[in-house]
Amino acid sequence: MTGHVPARPSGADPLAEISGLSLGPAAGGPPVLHDVGLSLPRGRVLGIVGRSGSGKSSLAYSLLGHVRPGLQVRAGTVRVAGLDPFDRADARRLRGRVVSYLGQDPASSLNPALRIGTQIAEAVRLRSSARGAHEVRARVGELLLSVRLPADRAFRRRLPRQVSGGQAQRVALALALAGTPGLLVLDEPTSGLDTVLADGMRGLLAEVLSAGDRAALLVSHDPAWIASVAHEVIRLEEGRIVGAGASKTPIPAPPPSVGSPAGGHGPRSARSSGCDGGLSVRGLDAAHGRVPVLRDVSLTVPAGSCTAVVGPSGSGKTTLARCLAGLHRPARGSVEWREAGAERGHGAAVQLVAQDTRGALNPRESVSTALTRPLRGVLRRSAADASREAVRLLALVGLGPEVLARRPGELSGGQRQRVALARTLAAQPRVLVCDEITSALDPETASGVLALLDSLRRTLGVTVVMVTHDLTAAARGAQRVVVLDVGRVVEAGPVDRVLTAPEHPVTRELLAYAGDAVLAVPDQRR
Repeated sequence: MTGHVPARPSGADPLAEISGLSLGPAAGGPPVLHDVGLSLPRGRVLGIVGRSGSGKSSLAYSLLGHVRPGLQVRAGTVRVAGLDPFDRADARRLRGRVVSYLGQDPASSLNPALRIGTQIAEAVRLRSSARGAHEVRARVGELLLSVRLPADRAFRRRLPRQVSGGQAQRVALALALAGTPGLLVLDEPTSGLDTVLADGMRGLLAEVLSAGDRAALLVSHDPAWIASVAHEVIRLEEGRIVGAGASKTPIPAPPPSVGSPAGGHGPRSARSSGCDGGLSVRGLDAAHGRVPVLRDVSLTVPAGSCTAVVGPSGSGKTTLARCLAGLHRPARGSVEWREAGAERGHGAAVQLVAQDTRGALNPRESVSTALTRPLRGVLRRSAADASREAVRLLALVGLGPEVLARRPGELSGGQRQRVALARTLAAQPRVLVCDEITSALDPETASGVLALLDSLRRTLGVTVVMVTHDLTAAARGAQRVVVLDVGRVVEAGPVDRVLTAPEHPVTRELLAYAGDAVLAVPDQRR
């Protein structure tokens, strides 16, 4: 198949057109995108699917005139409304006015120091024809109501940290719509939300996309959603278009490529999953300032096992993860790691693998530096020994030594997540606390990361706490599940029981939105 996809009805002029686009590392190497082309007219939605690292986000960014650090345009052209987004003057005319972007991380588009109303008002003044305080305020109110948010003064005066993740994502959507753009670029806008909020966000975006003659390019890991809103779908693999068709026509996916740990050796001697001991949490209370977040949370994670912590957005999952890793001081209660019958404080025994790998990895440092620093600084390894260990840790998470010279911006989401996991393993943890580490990954890559975690648990004896809003991930990787709601444990027990015969309304609601996919997961947890 050629790399060019006709995506416009006969006679329709394209709003966005890409021809023969190739992107690759500035220092040389395999292309990230190779001879890709598409045409997108007004009133049409084009869906993009593919594994992590296939070039989906790079293709989306090209419509904004943006390339990731370390990459460059090697060939081809991009035009939006007849303008070149890679030209500085044209980009100023396009961004926010003709084309807007909404990604999976609302924090990247919200200024943490400015109130929500102020941010939207600035976007309205900059990108629209509204003038005068009264006209701008009226437009801000219209935008808030259009994304199902309160338009009152109290909500406008909130800071981004004072709203939930779902509300923050809708504020980001209001910012994207401030200039009434003709083209929306949506890059996994629901992947960081729990099942209930994601369903609401998908419904809201469907309304936005169906209004008027707006065009959209939609990158998503959710094939059902893509099929429901897109007119055409293309599949990318290794930077090439390998399939295209109407959204109702299935596009066969290539067989998954799942990296697994090399060998059975880890950063510490393996312990059987049947050993006594484990992570014990008793009566944990935690707050952000004066606002209570966790209330009397207790749970036990047996050594060598995996426990999933699930719950709606704002239930306290991330705060619990940070408490377990010693990054958030609880107001009351205890977190202890017990090993071989001996009691020890959790300290360095517990390590956090964060959701935001871009924030966790220094964008200016190579992978080699990220891995060797803890080996040399904490474990006092020599330079040569640390370099050898870095190669072994990468092999352990299914990556080759060629990754060592790259920076985080030159890696796919799945590769960054594996690098972050390798760096965490360098500290020789007994417990891995994984906070939404698959939420930004496509299903195939997420499945590979879950398989990797399970292999590390089995071969190294590492204990895993998996914080997730994805009940399918919990069903696939955990033996036990804990359900949080408004900071309290409302249900806990074996995965098979909780996910098939839930007792609490919150668990039943989460399962209702997750669908039958959870129950279809084969039992791989023994």
